[in-house]
Amino acid sequence: MARIEGRTDQAPRPVASYSQAVRVGTIVSVAGQGGFDPATGQLAGPDVGTQTIQTFKNIEAALSACGATLDDVIRVDVYLATLSDFAAMNERYAEVFAAPYPTRTTVGVELPSGMKVEITALAVREQT
Repeated sequence: MARIEGRTDQAPRPVASYSQAVRVGTIVSVAGQGGFDPATGQLAGPDVGTQTIQTFKNIEAALSACGATLDDVIRVDVYLATLSDFAAMNERYAEVFAAPYPTRTTVGVELPSGMKVEITALAVREQT
């Protein structure tokens, strides 16, 4: 099957050799997104809650570029600059998804300065 790139101005542009999202058949993979506002290129705010909200807006835009929605997401990987931000991130996460929730892995990592969270998503679209 062909790999089809999803590209949108509604999410930050890639800063290296990767696509915002890629669709193969019914599967859509979204590259790691952070809390950057695509209009300004700046972080949406200094805290993990604000950045998590913007991150999901970016993921939603990338999914849309491949004909998918947040309702199609089956797996999420969350990378936090500090695990002490888990509760605040999880509170925003729970505003995005409802049960049954996607599977999720959350790990602590080193992120670029000021960046509190990065999230990837894997979705499966309905057959069309």
